[in-house]
Order: sequence, then structure tokens, then C-alpha cells
Amino acid sequence: MQPKYIIDDTEYLVTPIRRTDSIVLDINGHTQDVRLKWHDEHYGEITIAGKPSQFYAAQDEDRLYIHIDGKVWEVNIADEFGATQDDGNSSGNVTAPMPGVVIEVAVNQGDSVNQGDTVMLIESMKLQTEIKASVTGTVTSIGSEAGASFNKGAVLVSITAEEQS
Repeated sequence: MQPKYIIDDTEYLVTPIRRTDSIVLDINGHTQDVRLKWHDEHYGEITIAGKPSQFYAAQDEDRLYIHIDGKVWEVNIADEFGATQDDGNSSGNVTAPMPGVVIEVAVNQGDSVNQGDTVMLIESMKLQTEIKASVTGTVTSIGSEAGASFNKGAVLVSITAEEQS
């Protein structure tokens, strides 16, 4: 699953790629170097293509409001940074959408989960994201504990899918 955002009725596919002290974003096939420095929870400085700007940001559910350069942008989050299921064998492997750190593990090995249940909370680029179960079944392994770092594509949680009757 790739993150999707909607601004003024236009959908943007965004893939963040961490590189040195900046972030490279692929936005609908176009790359952009971005530096982000937070001063507090809602205020920071963003540098895009070498041009710095101060911004204010606030989030309400699936809407993000960004005030930058005298304009307020409303960004609707169509699909946030979601994890994906390894469809190869219906194993229910939930993989990391990008590098990050585990904030909280919400399940234990052996727990029963329903598709869509929160199994883990991760943080990447100061954004916390709930990782959801990709199938209904039983948690067979947990790939990372709270505080651990992981790479993009790492298996965060394995779930054995419930047999379909």
C-alpha cells in the first residue's frame, strides 16, 4: 500500500525515502529533496529544493492542515502509511511501509486478531502510524519489540490466516 493524499481534489501518491539528513519524496513519479525541522508539536521549518519556509501544521482525524507561505493547505489522507500483507501464501505477514521505530506492540504471540485490528504502533519521520492486521487469524510471531528500529519491508507481525469455510 502506498500513501495517498488528496489536495484540491487531486490525488498524490507519496513514497518517502530517507537519505542522509534530508528526505527524498517521490510524489507521483517526481522526486523532491526535503529537509524538515520541527520546533514544537505544530511549528517547524521545511526546506524544499533549497528554499526554506516556516510552517504550522495541525491534524484532525484524516485531515492535515498546513499553513505555509501565507496559504492554508487542507490535505486529506486517503491511505496513510499502511503496512502490507505478503499475498504470496496468505500468511498474513504484515511488512513495514518504510523504516522506523516501534512505539508499542498491541498483541502477543498466540493472540487472535481480526482483519483491521491494530497490532503495532510505529513512528517514522515524526509520524505515528497504527499498523493493522491484514487478515483474521492468530499472531504467530512479532518481528520487533518496542524501541526497536526496522527497515522498509521488514516483517513486523506474522499472522496465520483463519481457515475459510
